[in-house]
Amino acid sequence: MSVLITGGCGLVGSHVAYELVDEYKFDNIILLDVSFPKNPLVLKYLGKKINFVYGNILDYGKLLEVIKKYEVKGIIHTVAFVDYKFIVSNPFLSVLTNVNGTLNVLELARIYDLKIVFTSSGAVYGQIEGCAKEDLPIKPTDIYGMTKAAGEMMGEQYANTYGIDFVTTRLYFLYGYGLSQTVSTIEEAFRPPVHPISVLYLFVTKALKNEKLVIDKGGDSELDYTYIKDAAHGVVLAYLAKKPPHKIYNISSGKSYTLKYLAQIINEYVGYDVIDIGSGHVEGWPKRAKYLDISLASKELGYRPKYGLENGVKEYMTLLKNEMKS
Repeated sequence: MSVLITGGCGLVGSHVAYELVDEYKFDNIILLDVSFPKNPLVLKYLGKKINFVYGNILDYGKLLEVIKKYEVKGIIHTVAFVDYKFIVSNPFLSVLTNVNGTLNVLELARIYDLKIVFTSSGAVYGQIEGCAKEDLPIKPTDIYGMTKAAGEMMGEQYANTYGIDFVTTRLYFLYGYGLSQTVSTIEEAFRPPVHPISVLYLFVTKALKNEKLVIDKGGDSELDYTYIKDAAHGVVLAYLAKKPPHKIYNISSGKSYTLKYLAQIINEYVGYDVIDIGSGHVEGWPKRAKYLDISLASKELGYRPKYGLENGVKEYMTLLKNEMKS
């Protein structure tokens, strides 16, 4: 069965490709991306069960060529600009890619009757307290969330009008091997608006270099961090589901974790208190849902996180440590 993964060399796409091949024995995965494969999990099967095609999501002709050549039966659409600072600095390119790219995928699905799984985000919920359930109204409060909301609504209307099989997975604050981050100082990571993944990345990389971090306050700030392998697993289950009862599913760890607990996990991994963070809340921390309710995905897709924060962070640190040695 041929599956096209747009953005297939990115964090989500590469892990989805690996799970499809390694766990579900798919033998014809096509990765479309403007970056070449780097993830060792993908390279393991490259040229055998995974094929790479260099192409831009905005190039409809290229997409059409791939659909025909590989006889694609479904698309897992992960392409998007996600970095807040990049999007704010480059709104036209970001909106064009995130929205028109999705439109290209939907048109191909309409013409060739393809199943689509769209990777959206908990950002569509906007600023809310507590947890977020799928039946809440979407009220994005930033450009990125708006583009994801637009993609969801376009997909819903294409499904209603043309009968295509379109499923949305709402992911949340992803981390793991292949994460693209460059922060190296407390000032960078904690400069408002704060991105929680930048904070996690700073903690992890500093700990692996045995560079102690002392942060006066912020340990009580919390969020639903999701390990990339858990997120990929949820996306794959959504793709494999045959006409699921609902069309939108939250995919996350389903729990809220404080920065103090994150620091504790990292300290245990390295064997001493390399991260010292005080109580209180981080200025500029996102006013998002503390966690996503994943009960619907659990009931209808059979989704259950395999890692959680502790196991996810420890595996991530081990992979980074091995990379630093090589």
